[in-house]
Amino acid sequence: MSKDVKRVQLGRDLKLEFNDLGADLAVGPEGDIETVSESQNLAQAILARLSTSKGELADLGHPEYGSRLIDAVGQPNTQRVRNMIRRIVMDCLGEEERIEEVAGVTVRTNPNNMSRVDIEMVVRPAGGAPMSITLPFNLEVE
Repeated sequence: MSKDVKRVQLGRDLKLEFNDLGADLAVGPEGDIETVSESQNLAQAILARLSTSKGELADLGHPEYGSRLIDAVGQPNTQRVRNMIRRIVMDCLGEEERIEEVAGVTVRTNPNNMSRVDIEMVVRPAGGAPMSITLPFNLEVE
């Protein structure tokens, strides 16, 4: 690695398991709380940021953390709404300091569920290789 390229530490955190109700700590087979590190930690952090409504953590001192994806809930699955989701995701990814470049964000209708879109993101961490992350997102409350 060149001296000019600064490798950003992607960190380590407790592993979360995401589900329709939110997220919970992941517990391993031995009963220990699991952790994630480096690119897996960044991917988890991106999913957590996108899944948290902006302002939801204001009482904890993080008023700008999160996204406005909640604004898309209840909207029809149209190109206009998918474009809105793409802009929301791009803005949110821009707030993650460990991302050097957002190579692409694609929002596609899930072929098996017209009320769900799949948000595909390709990001390049500072000093790292590009990585792909997909977030399924329901437009309707089930």
